[in-house]
Amino acid sequence: MIIHTVGDVLTKSIGIQLSDATGVPYYRQIVDQLGELIRAGNLPPNSRLPSVRELAAELMVSLITIRRAYAELEHARFVVRRQGHGTYVSAGFENATAEQSLAQGRTVIREAVAKARRLGLSDGELQQLFAQLLNQGGADHE
Repeated sequence: MIIHTVGDVLTKSIGIQLSDATGVPYYRQIVDQLGELIRAGNLPPNSRLPSVRELAAELMVSLITIRRAYAELEHARFVVRRQGHGTYVSAGFENATAEQSLAQGRTVIREAVAKARRLGLSDGELQQLFAQLLNQGGADHE
């Protein structure tokens, strides 16, 4: 994928990889990968993202998929759309990062609780397990 800075002064190529095997919708994979690139600083503020048409052609997905991904990124304040100029990494994405992380964490925990309940764990067992994991720093804490 080609990312442009304001005025196209700097252009660098980065990749978004989509997979059917994950079961995750393409738009969500795009949101997650672009969000991670922004959080990591690989896409600095005011970097212009490819147009909807450019990215759809590159990833071989529909325009609707890219529009939905960009809309979610905009809602999370990772990007801003400038009518007639394109989509840019938001200069204030640091605040959005905390909100997005909280929302993603909530989703992960909700899914884990649902799966644990399907496995037959009680609320008390879940609370105890969660407390143990927090005390240990989490199983995969980075």
